[in-house]
Amino acid sequence: MSHPVPAWVQELARQYYAGRTALFVLHGNVYDFVWYEGRALPMSEFLRGPLFKRRDLVFTYNRATGITPRNDSSRHDIELFLRNASLGISLSTRDPGVIFPALHSYFHARLAEGRRIAFIIEHGETLIPAGGTYLSAEEKIVLLYLLQWAQSSLFLRSDMTILLLAESLNELHPRLVSNPHVSALRVPYPNPTERRSLIQHLLSSHPTLTEKLPPTATVESLTMGLGGLTLVQIMKLFAEIQNAEQPWDESKLLERKKTLVEAQIGGLIEFLPTNTTLDAVAGHHAAKAYLRAVAKALREGHTDIIPMGFLITGSVGTGKSFLIRSFAGEIGIPMVQIRNFRSKWVGETEANLERILALLEALAPIAVFVDEADTQLGGREVEGDSGVSTRVFGRLAAFMSEPGHRGRILWFLATARPDLLPPDIKRQGRAEEHIPLFPPTTPAEKKEVLSTLMRRMGLDPSVLPSSEESFWESLPHLSGAEWEAVLTRARFQARLAGEAGLSPDRLQEALQDYLPSIRPEEVEYMTYLAILECTRRSLLPPMYQQLSREVLLRRVEELRRNL
Repeated sequence: MSHPVPAWVQELARQYYAGRTALFVLHGNVYDFVWYEGRALPMSEFLRGPLFKRRDLVFTYNRATGITPRNDSSRHDIELFLRNASLGISLSTRDPGVIFPALHSYFHARLAEGRRIAFIIEHGETLIPAGGTYLSAEEKIVLLYLLQWAQSSLFLRSDMTILLLAESLNELHPRLVSNPHVSALRVPYPNPTERRSLIQHLLSSHPTLTEKLPPTATVESLTMGLGGLTLVQIMKLFAEIQNAEQPWDESKLLERKKTLVEAQIGGLIEFLPTNTTLDAVAGHHAAKAYLRAVAKALREGHTDIIPMGFLITGSVGTGKSFLIRSFAGEIGIPMVQIRNFRSKWVGETEANLERILALLEALAPIAVFVDEADTQLGGREVEGDSGVSTRVFGRLAAFMSEPGHRGRILWFLATARPDLLPPDIKRQGRAEEHIPLFPPTTPAEKKEVLSTLMRRMGLDPSVLPSSEESFWESLPHLSGAEWEAVLTRARFQARLAGEAGLSPDRLQEALQDYLPSIRPEEVEYMTYLAILECTRRSLLPPMYQQLSREVLLRRVEELRRNL
């Protein structure tokens, strides 16, 4: 083809001319537009037109419409064949168990005449879905013909190509996907060059569109800011802006992009607010100092020294999630949280994961937050789910360690039970740095945490006896979440008594009445686990830096037995 084409088309051409197979599975962003010759063409139009423009006969098939010929010539030819063969079927026949045998005869007849053919199968997952080992009679027929076509000597030496389209390989039956005669090619989300070309085209085609965009918007900023959107979504977004009564600002553009992305992925990820920085985090000074150094390296472009991922540990309520979100705000990149992508349907869990990972690559640079990572990620040793957890863990672990993602996809795993995470996920090259968080223990830490929480809750921290060291030393070692619960109860009691503010007496009263929901032994256990997981001595409070590892291990084992 004389015009620039996407990389997946170039790979398709390379493999086709190598004569490996006649059957290619296109998966990923297969129902988007394709940017070609200065136009955004629907995938079906691109395949039937520019890609196979030299083919004599081109047909598209899906279960809804049956066979659709590219033009009148193709239509007349196949209708004539079906009529002469007296098969009693037409182009509108939808049953693949009936139409595929007829197509098999038709392809052989025309290829023997030297005709050049392309056959495009849309929504392949509706024909041979991933449904375990059992195949229906119809699915067996489809699978048999596809595999036969893939390795047919006549097809391989002729100008014959079959394309099967599906959004995910995991939605297709494994006997097709794993067959060595079948080649799978991933169609990625639009790259920056494709997004830039479309945006320039839209702006030049609609001169008044610029007036509706944010004043600071440029082609380059829009190209980078709209990463993760398909070409279809970008065109839809610009149409909305063009028809808006008022100009859009940056926040509205960003929120609309997030809405489109979340809808595209079916709610499998969620954008998290990143409107705070590490300045909003009380305490945890060593962790904040280290993360600020990481943020500085990122802003300066030193991505080669950035960890691939971070494991944030500590007992419940120590502020793991808040620290992570605040760090994302510090470096000015979006943060997404992976939601529950597991499904009871065969193949859907793996398909969901592939969709998530493809989107993360398109959204980069991006921060990814996995809360309760010990329950979300699975592992290699999980049994009872037909190997789904093992496959999910393996794919995710491989994705996390891809060198090209360093500094572009930052992983943050949060858990109070790092001992339940597989060692593979915690090693170098994945969640490399393990940052422990602890409840405030010194008078200065307690004062800082309490004052920060009170200001956040609209309370006046000046009522606290800041100069009385004994007051702060007497306070228990509660986590930030527990202190917030105590303050809420103290304010409740003050309101009941008709008091406008919060006094130290009310705070002491609430403390005496407070019963932690977690046993002290459990907090101690999670605290010691965080110490043992820590990868930098400088991240530990002084009181923990010199603790013997052997003593810690013995105490952890004792607590594990008791709990």
